[in-house]
Amino acid sequence: MMRIDHTKPAAVVLGLGQNGLATVRSLGRHGIPVIGIDQDFRNYTARTRYCRKIMTAKYEEGDHLIEVLVELGKSLPRKGLIFPSGDFPLFLTSERRELLEDYYHFSFPSKDVVRLTLDKNRFYKFASEKNFVIPQTFFPSGSDDCRKIAKEVNFPCIIKPFQPNLGWRKRFPGQKLFVADGPESLLRLYEDLFVVHDALIIQELIPGDDSQLSFSLTYFDKSSQPLGLFTGHKVRQYPPRFGTSSLAESRWDARIAEQTVNILQAMQYTGYGSVEFKWDPREEVFKVLEVTARTWFPHGISTACNLNLVLMAYCDQFGLPGPQANGFRDGVKWVHEERDLRSSLKRLRARELTFMQWIGSYRGNRTYAISAWDDPAPLLHMLGNLLGVPWRYVARSLPW
Repeated sequence: MMRIDHTKPAAVVLGLGQNGLATVRSLGRHGIPVIGIDQDFRNYTARTRYCRKIMTAKYEEGDHLIEVLVELGKSLPRKGLIFPSGDFPLFLTSERRELLEDYYHFSFPSKDVVRLTLDKNRFYKFASEKNFVIPQTFFPSGSDDCRKIAKEVNFPCIIKPFQPNLGWRKRFPGQKLFVADGPESLLRLYEDLFVVHDALIIQELIPGDDSQLSFSLTYFDKSSQPLGLFTGHKVRQYPPRFGTSSLAESRWDARIAEQTVNILQAMQYTGYGSVEFKWDPREEVFKVLEVTARTWFPHGISTACNLNLVLMAYCDQFGLPGPQANGFRDGVKWVHEERDLRSSLKRLRARELTFMQWIGSYRGNRTYAISAWDDPAPLLHMLGNLLGVPWRYVARSLPW
């Protein structure tokens, strides 16, 4: 069993979903004391043995979570390091950093840069001003403005909020955006969505399937220089087209790497981050979709490819010797066992994927989001959840 070195500063991971599990393992396996904070430890990803856990029933209440962090910080022998696993804890800890900075370092950039990454309106305007290639994007100010946009935007297009608020999350749980296939559809969606969220984006839908989505994972030091840089692409998402990665693959792409450095340095970026792109075959160019200032959903793939960016961030923050990269592993596939099963079943039912294509997509070197010999509890609990799935109905719906 890995021995924890309690003389080292603690890492505090906010949220023990998939992002948090990968962060905890990347640090805990190196003997670093890790503390995970969440509101519900019944989720199988929270069953890891690599961290001490603190449960707060009021995790989504900002003031309470800050109070928990302050009390925890007072009990730590040295300053800790905060790793947010989602946009809410990222925004909260960034905005309240003055209350936390006596007790913690931060793995994310300055307050203004965090705001820039979270506010899609500001980010797309910033990217446009800096001449970075982005999808055709509009920011409607009302119904009349939306009618004008409907005459200019390329269809199909998507409509989404700058950042989903509580009302959006309650009304459309798990729904990031909607697709309009023509002017009438767009106007109807705008009228329906505006009453839920008054800050909406209209954006062209770039053609191509999930495999045309590429991403980078990186860590920038205090002088905005990359200490490590990973590139890869998605193979499948769940839900398909507009979800998060369920199957991704490492693939070095110098174009993605160069654009990532250019974008982040233009933002004066520091800390852990990721950039997502989509290849537009019409213009033969990668278009920037977003910058994320926290750990990304499949970020465990970089550790499996000999680039432990989370550990790199920890060492840099505390002035410790960082991990040495042992050569980029190209062609490694990252699989989220449950989500990719769901994504594949949807594609099989829709006849977008054949059975042999599905099996063939797993060929080659693989790393798994949940399964780990040294940390088996998350997998065992996931399998327990899957036992409750009515598989006879799933089988009946498949194309065979």
